[in-house]
Amino acid sequence: MLKFARRLPAIRWGGGVLLVWLVLVGVACSSPAGANQPTFAPTAVAQVVTTTPTATATDLPTTFTPVPTVTNTPVPGATNTPIPSKTPVPTATPVPSATPTSRPQISNPLPTFLIPDPDLVVLSTAIPTPVATFEVPSNVTNVLLMGSDAPAGNEVSRTDSLIIVSIDRENKTASMLSLPRDLYVYIPGWTMGRINTALPHGSASGYPTGAVGLLKDTILYNFGIPIHYYGRVDFDGFKEIVDQVGGVDIAVSCRLEDWRLKSPDLDINEEDSYEWVALDPGIHHMDGFLALWYARSRLTTSDFDRGRRQQQLLRALLHKGLDLDLLPQVPALYDAFNDTVETDMDIGRILQLAAIAPAVRENGIQNLYLVGDQLTPWVVPESGAQVQLPNWDKMQVTFRTLISPPALNQALRSPIYVEIINGTGNPEMALLAADNLATYGFIPVIGEAEAAPVETTSLSYYGSNLKGAFDWFVSWVVNMNKSEIELVSDDAYAYDYRLVLGADYNPCINQLYAPRVTVP
Repeated sequence: MLKFARRLPAIRWGGGVLLVWLVLVGVACSSPAGANQPTFAPTAVAQVVTTTPTATATDLPTTFTPVPTVTNTPVPGATNTPIPSKTPVPTATPVPSATPTSRPQISNPLPTFLIPDPDLVVLSTAIPTPVATFEVPSNVTNVLLMGSDAPAGNEVSRTDSLIIVSIDRENKTASMLSLPRDLYVYIPGWTMGRINTALPHGSASGYPTGAVGLLKDTILYNFGIPIHYYGRVDFDGFKEIVDQVGGVDIAVSCRLEDWRLKSPDLDINEEDSYEWVALDPGIHHMDGFLALWYARSRLTTSDFDRGRRQQQLLRALLHKGLDLDLLPQVPALYDAFNDTVETDMDIGRILQLAAIAPAVRENGIQNLYLVGDQLTPWVVPESGAQVQLPNWDKMQVTFRTLISPPALNQALRSPIYVEIINGTGNPEMALLAADNLATYGFIPVIGEAEAAPVETTSLSYYGSNLKGAFDWFVSWVVNMNKSEIELVSDDAYAYDYRLVLGADYNPCINQLYAPRVTVP
């Protein structure tokens, strides 16, 4: 297995911030332990899904019953060891077994919403009726991860990033879906608006279940996904998390350019405080300051690419946490994150998810995004704001995939191996290709580089036919056409695919034309 991690210093108490956040994201952000695979690379799984009827739009929404806040139920035997300040980490309390227990069930519903005041409703776009709630199996836990520029507990600021993590505790698999912050949705009891305005409005309006409760209900109303728990970290906390593990190594597959503060302590309102920063494709070691810029930048890209980069950073952080063996320290470090990471998940549930994290790392995940015709760009006439209108008829398959038990993963099928032969003359191109392949579920194996430069990238499949080869998917991952795959009738070859990288290889995948379902 390829290793990019440096030898790291001992984790201080601030590592507690990292650890609990990693537990929240960890079981959905890890990758398989395939041979010669970059440690920062995730995996993915495929799922055959069916379409459900599309919700029709009306002038005003029908009455909607929100899901009440879930009551935490401690897992028997879990203990929370208090943390003394600035002293060595006490002996870790063993993590309980991975035996699944059912997630808290929805109890008595809250009173239904009133139809919103017509004077507050943006009538330039129809308010949709509520999407039918998906039936979520009892062994599935949905966690909403939020990033914000305000400290934990401050609910006035908008959320800068939203990621839904769906964890199948029985099959030990997980999925991760990024929600663009410019999604223009109905905010229950109020009006149409950007999804990232739900949190501050819930706080200002005194929403019955609080600011996060309104955000959860907004997701339920518009996408049919019940959220059981949430985790929230501010920008300073995110930078601290990255710095606590000594930074992360990130495979930058697409050139990224944007303005950035020259130093984190400079005045953000002064023009001279900024400099133009460009990252070329390659493996970049990032501290917290650079990682935050990488996660937030979208001047030269898009909100869709931001979501991809944010998921990439979460995966990198999880790998560091697992490599540093932090999971057994959960009980001892639980209290250390309270000022930086906010969550409604109790120690019992955190311990339960921590116990299955290594298995999910082996089995693989789904990395999901909303792209292409699933969204319609639109300008709000009243404000001129540029937003994205959800196309439920197109995107419902992605949300169904999010919560469905994956049919294809490392636990249920043999992995698909891709041998990578580098003929570009740039050793980092092989690492970028490996990261892309691993992100979408294939197991990359980097072989010996070609002695002489190769001009054209080629892809060969070794087998009698392409049935079950996911040729339509692997060709997209390596920026080729499916028709360019050479079929080699040799079932005895050690790997399924052989990818020879030439001078024309481009590691920057076109995310806007991504296949509907991720594999394998």
